[in-house]
Amino acid sequence: MGEAILGKLSALGLGGLVLGSFLEALGVPLFPGGIIVILAGFLVARGYFPFPAALTATVAGFALGSLIAYLVGRKVGEDFFSVLGRWFRLPLSRLEQARLHLRRFSPGFVLFGRFLPGMGNLVPYLAGISGVSPALFLGLTLVFALAWGALYLSLGMFFEYGWQQAARKLQPFLFLAGISGLFVYWFVFQYRPWRRA
Repeated sequence: MGEAILGKLSALGLGGLVLGSFLEALGVPLFPGGIIVILAGFLVARGYFPFPAALTATVAGFALGSLIAYLVGRKVGEDFFSVLGRWFRLPLSRLEQARLHLRRFSPGFVLFGRFLPGMGNLVPYLAGISGVSPALFLGLTLVFALAWGALYLSLGMFFEYGWQQAARKLQPFLFLAGISGLFVYWFVFQYRPWRRA
């Protein structure tokens, strides 16, 4: 599978990398966007792409896909909350309370929730639904995309042909990084034990 994707990616060039990271950010189920970026790192190591161009393509595709997903979440957010209220017979005050809670925690999810397998695909939609400001969302998304793209491209460059080993070794780290980041965010910005005194 890796060699087939690598062949197609080398044929598509940087446009294929933009498309791959775009689809990854949209949360297309079972789409191997992370693997495509790692394999692009192989192509960087082989001299097909310069690293800055590959990183720019990755960040641009990811930011655009995330922004579209965010706008979809923002557009259907009102409808989602009203349907949810009718289904579960919840008063509007409870729904508004849930929405504010989601909004309060969304900035942490924009940065750290993307590292959680399965949850990362929902992050931009949840941010849109909860009403995170577009500027904050885009800023946090760019920070994440830059770090994610640099990490995955670097892993591809490092492992070049051992892509299965890279994916196996990376998965536990990403899960732990996501959980740790969410905990730190919760502790620092939500729990704040030093402010309880």
